[in-house]
Amino acid sequence: MSYLEEEIDEACNTLKISSRKLDANELNALINSLTRKFFKSQSNALDPTELNEKCTEHNPNFWKEIPYRISKNGLVLLVFDSKYRAWEIDNAPVLSSVLGETTGYPFWITDNKLTFLVHMDDHDCVIWA
Repeated sequence: MSYLEEEIDEACNTLKISSRKLDANELNALINSLTRKFFKSQSNALDPTELNEKCTEHNPNFWKEIPYRISKNGLVLLVFDSKYRAWEIDNAPVLSSVLGETTGYPFWITDNKLTFLVHMDDHDCVIWA
């Protein structure tokens, strides 16, 4: 396991949050679908420089604002350290709680219907697509 995977799993366990980790096949399919819909070209990597952005903001508190800014259910949190990892999480308040229990790192959020994609990088830049 990687350090982010361990940290996020531990936060889910500590907070008693029900989440489901996507397996490698589900994750590959998700990334291909996301890049086909939200990026300049389909790929097996989420490269923010290739994102078809709708808006960008600098917001170090974005993770705290997620419950007020994302009203969808069936969210997916994606991270990358040694490889991509993803968890299905019920809703925005729960996702914000997980992020609050972990150290800062770049992440992606979408929903299970792929109606949006948002990325927060390690410089507190938030990009919406």
